Amino acid sequence: MTNNVFLYLLALVGLLASCKAPATVTAVPLAGKSVFSNLEDSLMGAHLGVMVMEAENGKVLAEHNSHKYFVPASNIKLLSLYAGLKFLPDSLVGLRYYEAGDTIYAVPTGDPGLLSDDFKNHPVLNWLNEVKKPVVMDASNWKAERYGRGWTWSDYQASYQPERSALPVYENLMPVTFTVKGDSAFYNGQKQWKVTPDLKMGAFSGKNEWKLTPESLAYFYTPGARFNRINRTYAANGYEVNYNGRDTVIRTEIPYVTNGIKTGVEILRAQLNKTENELKIGNAPNGSRSILNIQYKILHSQPLDSLLRPMMHRSDNFYAEQTLLMASNEFLGYMSDRDMIDTLMKTEFKNMPDKPVWVDGSGLSRYNLLSPADFVWLLNKMRNEFSLERIKAILPTGNTGTLTNYYTALNGKIFAKTGSLSGQLALSGYLYAKSGKLLLFSALVNNHNMDAPKVRRHIERYIMGVWEGN
Repeated sequence: MTNNVFLYLLALVGLLASCKAPATVTAVPLAGKSVFSNLEDSLMGAHLGVMVMEAENGKVLAEHNSHKYFVPASNIKLLSLYAGLKFLPDSLVGLRYYEAGDTIYAVPTGDPGLLSDDFKNHPVLNWLNEVKKPVVMDASNWKAERYGRGWTWSDYQASYQPERSALPVYENLMPVTFTVKGDSAFYNGQKQWKVTPDLKMGAFSGKNEWKLTPESLAYFYTPGARFNRINRTYAANGYEVNYNGRDTVIRTEIPYVTNGIKTGVEILRAQLNKTENELKIGNAPNGSRSILNIQYKILHSQPLDSLLRPMMHRSDNFYAEQTLLMASNEFLGYMSDRDMIDTLMKTEFKNMPDKPVWVDGSGLSRYNLLSPADFVWLLNKMRNEFSLERIKAILPTGNTGTLTNYYTALNGKIFAKTGSLSGQLALSGYLYAKSGKLLLFSALVNNHNMDAPKVRRHIERYIMGVWEGN
């Protein structure tokens, strides 16, 4: 009997020891099949992928479908960010040029900052204003398309999908204000208003507007329209105005047709009062493929991080696309997103855990496919190759940028990139846990049928739990 009691007590001690201080559970409070099943139930059956890893030792704290593929939306910008940090100089190359006789030949670089409201100083514009010789713009280093693979063609007039180009001006967007003036009249039996366009294109040397040539614009009154809207024709810079007869001012921002660098050069001519002979399009005698030749002078524009920060804070699709193209120009000598992606996949990203499908710089394409493990791997690579403090200054933290109204308690503790497409949501980044240790995480949600803010709140609660429990 005594022996039996002894054995019972010994077993009880062992049982209590096994239940004591759940170190594993405390370190990983939100891991396990039931946790993710409950989270998926909250997401109404959406596809969920999660990976959380300790940065210092590579220990995986939580994972769920971490090696399955997801459409990552704007999390793709993390790859473009890497390309920019890796291959672009600290001061962006705004233009390369050389003089030959009485002519200057200039090669654009895809710099998206020219006449962007993000920057007060525009060295390329200043140089073009001061130069006395004729300038020939040679964009034969452009080997890309105006749109990325898999982009939605019907979004051509959406401000989040400007055309890509070798010589962007005003971020390839046209801020348009249409003002309805005067009394109505009848034309062909229909009531008409005089619609006056005012295409505000920034300010330079006292100028405060620029207008396309009259033949490129068209204005129409649509009788019976229920709301005001300005539509751009698909293939040209012509605009149709639907006017409801009430409001007198209609404002919008619409991508313009770049026609290569033609429209950009036209805008610059108008801004600078240059003639077609003073600023024109042509081919450099040596060919722009020799842009790295010593005879080319470099005109720098903006600090690199002053471009990368808004790119990540507001998830700027255009900046991300042009960053990838600029990286291509610097590394390959020409602008091709396809070739740059292929190069990165064969070199810097060849050891990604799950071979991605990567097709554009912004994440607008649903062809992109990556896993949570891929993003955690990339975040770790970036941390090891670049200053973490620099990366933290580029990414939004709690309640800033695209994280505004989210993770307010984690300001200065979370630094992450969001991603959002219809039915798709993503969040990947760095998290300083409550204990102070650095975690790398990626949470990808696909095929949800909920309001996006609700999905974000569910992921926020999960990430807050990870922070609290580690």
